[in-house]
Amino acid sequence: MNNVNYAYSLEKNNDMYLVPIGKVIQVDGELENLIVRNEVNGCPLKSGDLILKAEGNYVRDFNHLSTIFYSSANNQLKVTVKRGDEIKNLICNKEPLKKVNFNNAISGFATLTYINPQTNTFGAVGHAINIGDAKQIPIKSGSISTTTNLEIQKSSRGNVGYISANKNYLIGSFKENTQYGIKGTTNNIDFSNHQKYKVANLDEVKLGKAQIILQNKENKCVKYDIEILKIENQNSPEPKTFKIRIIDEDLLKETGGIVQGMSGTPIIQDDKIIGAVSHALENNPKIGYGVYIKWML
Repeated sequence: MNNVNYAYSLEKNNDMYLVPIGKVIQVDGELENLIVRNEVNGCPLKSGDLILKAEGNYVRDFNHLSTIFYSSANNQLKVTVKRGDEIKNLICNKEPLKKVNFNNAISGFATLTYINPQTNTFGAVGHAINIGDAKQIPIKSGSISTTTNLEIQKSSRGNVGYISANKNYLIGSFKENTQYGIKGTTNNIDFSNHQKYKVANLDEVKLGKAQIILQNKENKCVKYDIEILKIENQNSPEPKTFKIRIIDEDLLKETGGIVQGMSGTPIIQDDKIIGAVSHALENNPKIGYGVYIKWML
């Protein structure tokens, strides 16, 4: 299916309604592969490499890698990795390899964008989960949980701040890690009192005033004013659909602009959900980007 037909079908489908959420969530996940977290002199592994095989054996987890390492009588280990989009076969000397750190888990904070009330599915984050040079890392199993006791390190020019919080209770699971965020299924969350918003077509989005919905320090999801500065004419899924600016003084006092953890914050305009916050500009974190909501579905 070519891009023109794809865009046409998007504009002609039946009206869809979503519940924009705005809760800050803790995202936890077990990765499909071990990932390299540091670089050691004398070892060809690089941070972000995904470990696929060792000595020709598919590596299941760290214990499996350790067994292969210590059962080999050689001073070197043949390791196959995925680096970006490339598969590389490397020879690793055992002594420097001992100093390499691996893990197969992720944990961090983001914002829950929407729940589909018909299917109980959700979307969050607004961009792929990446680790170093490993882009859109495969997730074996993941979960999202609500949070309380938000603490915010404010953004400033040249420095993007961040949200930290206490994990509360589990509300969903996921495996999909797409270019436009994570997608999964909700459970243990009541959204019956939340307003449903029609999904906007891209040609309905206008420059000027819009709002985001975000959890505050009192654990309430409230609306904050933003401004849409630019709209890209996208006929098929691409990142950075909208350029946005935070203009709400209350939010600026709390965050200084966009902070890490706000990725996925839903954007609404004229009682329609139009997208989610996806990126901040480091040199001016009051300004950032949003992704069109249909690219997240």
